[in-house]
Formats: sequence, structure tokens, C-alpha cells
Amino acid sequence: MRLVLGSILASWIVTLAGCASGIRPHDVSSPRVVRLPFTLTAANNIAVRATLNDVDAVNLMFHTAVDSVSLTRETIERLSHFEVADSVDVKSWGGTASARRSTGNTLRMGELAWRDLTIFETEQSGPATDGKFGPNLFAGRIVEVDYDAGEISIHAVLPPIGTEFQRLDLARRNGACYVTCPMIVAGEIHATEFMLHTGFGGTALLDQTFLREHGLDAKLAVVGESTLRDSFGNPVPTRTVRIPSLRLGPQEFVDVAVGTFDGRIGSDRASVLGAGLLARCHWILDPDHGHLYVAPRRTEIAARGS
Repeated sequence: MRLVLGSILASWIVTLAGCASGIRPHDVSSPRVVRLPFTLTAANNIAVRATLNDVDAVNLMFHTAVDSVSLTRETIERLSHFEVADSVDVKSWGGTASARRSTGNTLRMGELAWRDLTIFETEQSGPATDGKFGPNLFAGRIVEVDYDAGEISIHAVLPPIGTEFQRLDLARRNGACYVTCPMIVAGEIHATEFMLHTGFGGTALLDQTFLREHGLDAKLAVVGESTLRDSFGNPVPTRTVRIPSLRLGPQEFVDVAVGTFDGRIGSDRASVLGAGLLARCHWILDPDHGHLYVAPRRTEIAARGS
């Protein structure tokens, strides 16, 4: 698997045939909380152990910017069972590609199971993972990500929210989630919409069009350049700049090195908030009600008090 400057962009994928087809979510009427343990990889990706078709163990990345389940080509080659139904055209950040898909699969995570599931093939996923899945697997539920506990908790109703949490408005488009975050550039506060992207292990990517339109591009000193790769290996050139402050709800990130890119995400345009910053928060995703609840991680709070 090819990595460029130690970073990978496991991109948002839009299929032309409905990524979520065939998903049979668990009983959303049950009040019981379901907890899925995860491992935080060296690239800040959330990796959950799963079983495919009751035979093959796979390590899947929880990816907030996709609404499908996919496996890398390398993983598919070692599976005991993966029947290709057809191929479809997909759009990724760096271009388009043709992807094989398999129907009628069963996927298990802990005590949860989905049957008659469609799975797509991609070239890449986050390091140390075999593929990825999106929040749509938990349709109708509220998803809590607690990095300190190493758990994804699936709630039927909103859990008790402590005073350390702040509620943000959450937009949902084309299977991805967006929040507005303020940042400081050249001593001025500017706010823009960010896609939540746990598949991107870096800190953030800023839309160059937004920067130009607000006269900020010339005010940011470039400290480096790199090329990221999307799920199909397409190149995404970026420049690295430093932002004095970027805030997600109550959590402030100070003197952050972030990338800038052309902002094109399929047919949309936005900046990206990556796993390098999201992993420093405790957050609760409530897409049905359009809310994201954010608190600093307990380890972050403890560090401030030391």
C-alpha cells in the first residue's frame, strides 16, 4: 500500500447505485446501548474487528465521510468468499474509477449483524485496516465515539450530556457530515464548513477557494508540500500551512499545521476536519436531529490541569 509523506486520504466515495442498499440495521427500537471496542491506529483511524460471511476476520475503519462498506483489493484477494456481482463507476476526490461490488454478504461486529449487504472494492484504506464502513450502518441510532474508553457506543436515545459537551449544528449531504468551525488567520476570526473525516489521519485540509475568496491565501506561510492519495490512488496535491487557532466546539487546537487543497469533494466543496484533531475529542453524532456534541477528551482535560 503506497503512502505519501506518511499520510493517506481514504476518500469519500459516491456510487451511482446507492451505497446503502441491502443494509439490515439492528433493532433501533431497543433501548439497550451496544458497545463496540476499537483500536486507534498509528494514523489516528478507528479500527473495529468484524467478521465477514461468518468466515473471514477483517479490520474495518469507521469512516464518517462514507455511506458504504468497502474492502481493499488486497483484502478481497485473501477472502474465503467474495462473489463479484458487477462493477460501477464511482467518484473520489482525485477523479473517477470503476469499482467491483459484491452483494448478499453478512457482516458482524460484536453482537450486531447486517445481512444482504453490498460491499464495494477500493484500492486503499487507512493503514492497518482492510476496508471501511460509514455511520449509515447505524441508521436511526446515535453514535458516541469515546477515544479514552476505546469504544463506539450505539444509542437508541441521546445519552446524558455533561456540561463539558457543546452542541453544534450538523449538516448531512451525500452521506457525509459537516460542521462549521471558526479559525484565526492573521489575527482575524473566520468560519467555514468542515467535513468530518475520520478516514483522513491528518489534522485538517482547508479549501483553497475559501481562502482566496476571503483574502487569506496570501496571509498563510507555506511550510511544506505533499501529495495525498484517495481510495483509488488518485493524487491530491496539498500545501501545508500553520493556523494559530482552530476550534471545534469547546476544543481549541492551537498552532496547527494543516493542509490546503482545491476543496473538490465529488460534486461538493468543503474543508476537511481529520482524525488527527477528532481523536482529541469525545464526540456524539446525532445525524437524524442534526447535532454533534463535542467535549475535550479526559486526557486533554487532565493535561490542561497538570
